[in-house]
Amino acid sequence: MSSFPHKKFEGVIYTFEHLKPIRVKVPLNAQATLFVDMHVEFGCHCFTEDFDQQRHRPDHRYQHRGELRAFDTERYACSLQLPRLIEAMQKGMIYNADESYTYAARIPLDSARGVHSYSIFFSLKKDLRAKAPALKMFVKSAYLKPLVARPNAQKWRFVSLAGQIAGVFENKKKPKPEKQKKKAPQGLLSVS
Repeated sequence: MSSFPHKKFEGVIYTFEHLKPIRVKVPLNAQATLFVDMHVEFGCHCFTEDFDQQRHRPDHRYQHRGELRAFDTERYACSLQLPRLIEAMQKGMIYNADESYTYAARIPLDSARGVHSYSIFFSLKKDLRAKAPALKMFVKSAYLKPLVARPNAQKWRFVSLAGQIAGVFENKKKPKPEKQKKKAPQGLLSVS
């Protein structure tokens, strides 16, 4: 069961069963003999946007955990594809996006609008309560937007990052060597 209350909007009742927490086995090697469990949860930003009193009517209001947002039918329609995209992400590249990560997918909307870029923003952490290496993913937000990554943004294959965070793979980032302080040149001693 989803943790999101149903939403009645313009005479239609929207449910969120597709955004209930899921568990996924992430294969970490090509032979699919090494796995890590990943618990995935979704945030309400996947189907809402910032509430703007000038633009939104009272029936747009959606409150979840004390946060006021505006229900968005387009974001909702796109969110229906999120469980499938979490599976597809395992074979893709992800990018560092400030305090989290982003994955961009191409998704169909409808026959008139074609295929569009859809960005998924998430956090990925080691599950410290699990006995075996495991992960927790929280999908913070997702909406139609092309991938916008800084030119120097780090990128990884999802499985590589998942293995590193879970502690299965060694972190390949080497720490920068400490700068050694230069010693001041010693002058010649004069002998008198």
